[in-house]
Amino acid sequence: MRRVLSFALALFACAGPLQSLGAAAGAQSRPPPPQPAPPGAATGAAKGNGAAEGAVGNARTANVGGDDEAAGAKTAQALYEEAASYARRKFDEFEAKQIPYSELLRHEVVHEQRQLAERHAGALAARGRLAGLDLYYAGLLYVLAGRGPSALDAMRRFLAEPGDATPALRQRARAVVAQQAAQSGLFAEAERALAEYAAGEPRTPAEVNNVRVALANAYSKKKDYARAAAHAREAFTAALADANDPRPAPPPGQQPDPLAGRQQRAAAVRGPGTFLADALAKSGRRDEALSVLQLMRAFALGLPNARLYGEATSMLLDHGVELDAPPAPAEASAAAPPDLKINEWIDQEPVTLAGLRGRVVLLDFWATWCGPCRVTIPKLNALHRKYKDRGLVILGLTEYYGHAQGRPLTPPEELAFLRRFKKENQIAYGFGVSDHDENGNSYGVGSIPTAVLLDRRGRVRFITVSASDVESRALTRMIEKLIEEKP
Repeated sequence: MRRVLSFALALFACAGPLQSLGAAAGAQSRPPPPQPAPPGAATGAAKGNGAAEGAVGNARTANVGGDDEAAGAKTAQALYEEAASYARRKFDEFEAKQIPYSELLRHEVVHEQRQLAERHAGALAARGRLAGLDLYYAGLLYVLAGRGPSALDAMRRFLAEPGDATPALRQRARAVVAQQAAQSGLFAEAERALAEYAAGEPRTPAEVNNVRVALANAYSKKKDYARAAAHAREAFTAALADANDPRPAPPPGQQPDPLAGRQQRAAAVRGPGTFLADALAKSGRRDEALSVLQLMRAFALGLPNARLYGEATSMLLDHGVELDAPPAPAEASAAAPPDLKINEWIDQEPVTLAGLRGRVVLLDFWATWCGPCRVTIPKLNALHRKYKDRGLVILGLTEYYGHAQGRPLTPPEELAFLRRFKKENQIAYGFGVSDHDENGNSYGVGSIPTAVLLDRRGRVRFITVSASDVESRALTRMIEKLIEEKP
């Protein structure tokens, strides 16, 4: 099955990617689910077949900027919206054509988008001295083009000139000024713009957090970790509060999307949380940093989201903390985890997670092409033999990838291959095979092998993201603990 990218692009650029201190060892990349990301960041991976490279080559020959005369006839707002939506439109086009995602493709599209924004900003500048909304949209185009000083100058002038701009546009301009000033090391101006934004209306948590993230990054580059931690803590606290609030109802006629909601909540907490923990550690407040990481792990269990959990766990290990169970998620946040959607079962009667209540359940996300996954098989076999009569159920979860051992396979051929693989490797537990990646996406799986452990009440209580012996030992200890717990 091919994977293509769903590309999400935010309106404003933060100061740069938030720091994440490494992933767990002994894991193999698995395409993570689509989720909101800063401009220039994307999620996903693909099994390349040359289509993406061809798409890049075609894109290079395209007239990205369009016709200059046509651009000259468009309003400033239309020019900005055309540039702002460029990446979304391109990746929608690639998705429709089933072109796999690749980093090369992403970089090329982002580069093209910047070129387009640069051309459109130039078209506006050619009209003479700008004012009002023309100046505002020119500033946004400069942000997209990566020209921070020009964006800062445009938004300063926009805010200084009286006009009939709406409060919302003036607030957005203040947010841009704060971010771009922070990136330029103009801390007093950035702090002043943030204070003006906080005193104005309307305010949105996303814009406030983007500014705080920009300031935290800028202070961190200056090695002023105390001020960096202060802004990061505000962003992290706000992100947690928002993520723990009941999700707003979808628009009339639209069905709620729990998967997208979980991904957005994980993404909102991940950046500020990892940055805050790093800033606290660098400012000599190690205990506070560890507390933040444990809070992130507990939050990730409640979603659940294996990627967020794995990143927080990796940072704990970097700090020399022994791997152990995180705090159990609060009852209010420990909703039933997503059920499994399986097309074919191998040596396992069809089951649901609800039907397995009262048992300890280990969900092992894996693939035959994943070397570290194969390393875990003997360990999982040993766990199955030791604990199956005490209430442990192991389910190996994989999907149709369309190939095995270097050759393409149809779904029936791949299913037959999986049956042979199971028999030849003497795998004692059952498999669930899907023709989609929804199971992995539902649990926020970003790399494999990933093991998700559920207690007898059906709550996610532990996650491991690698084939390392350290995580294997921790998983065994947690299984023993959960087996002893009463339902």
